[in-house]
Amino acid sequence: MNSENLKKKVLEWGACIVGFADLEGVLPKRVEPLKIGVSIIVRLSDVIIDEIRNGPTPTYAHHYRTVNQLLDSMAIKSSNLIQSWGYKALPIPASQKVNDKKLEGLISHKMVATRAGLGWIGKNALLITPQYGPRVRLVSVLTDAPLRTSQPISESKCGKCLLCVKVCPVRALKGRNWTSNVQRDNLIDVNLCHTVTKHNKKILGEAICGVCVSVCPVGRA
Repeated sequence: MNSENLKKKVLEWGACIVGFADLEGVLPKRVEPLKIGVSIIVRLSDVIIDEIRNGPTPTYAHHYRTVNQLLDSMAIKSSNLIQSWGYKALPIPASQKVNDKKLEGLISHKMVATRAGLGWIGKNALLITPQYGPRVRLVSVLTDAPLRTSQPISESKCGKCLLCVKVCPVRALKGRNWTSNVQRDNLIDVNLCHTVTKHNKKILGEAICGVCVSVCPVGRA
C-alpha cells in the first residue's frame, strides 16, 4: 500500500514517471542499509529540446535549472512522507557532485532508474525512457521502507543507432551498447564531455550541452 500511496503523491507533485528499485549490493557502504531506491522522473519540454541544434540555448539552461529544483523538492517531500511512516529516507540531489575528479554523485540516478525498470542507458550515457527517450531529468531517494520493486532493465535497446555519437561536438561518445555490467567509461569520455559543459556553464550558468538529447529518435514527438 505504501508503494502505491507514494507513487500517487509524487505524480501529483509533478513527476511523470516513478519507480522503485532493489539496490542491495550496489550502494556505497555509508548508505547500504537504505537498499530501496525511489526513482523520480520529470519530462523536459519538447519545444525547448527541439531548439537545441549546435549547442544549448538560454531557455534550455533555465528549464534545466527549474526542473532540477522541482525534482529536489519532490525528493524532499517523498523523504518526509516516508519518514512519517516510520522509515528512514535520504533524498539525493538531482545534480550534485561528491567527486569532482570523477564527476560523480553519491549514487547514479540512472542506475536507480534502470534497476526500477524505467529505462536503459543509451550510447549517449543518458537514461533512455520508452516514453520520452532521454528528454528527462531524474532524482532519487534511498530508503529502508519495504516498497514493491520492479524488474530491472539490464541491456540497451539502442541497437545500431549512432545519431548521438555522430553529433557529439567533442566526439566523447564511444558508440557502445550498454548492459548492466558496462561501466560509464566504456560509453563516454566524461572529461572530454566536461570540456563542453564547463564552457557552457561560463556562458549560461549551467554545465549542460543537450545536443545528443535533441537528436535521439526515442521519445521524439
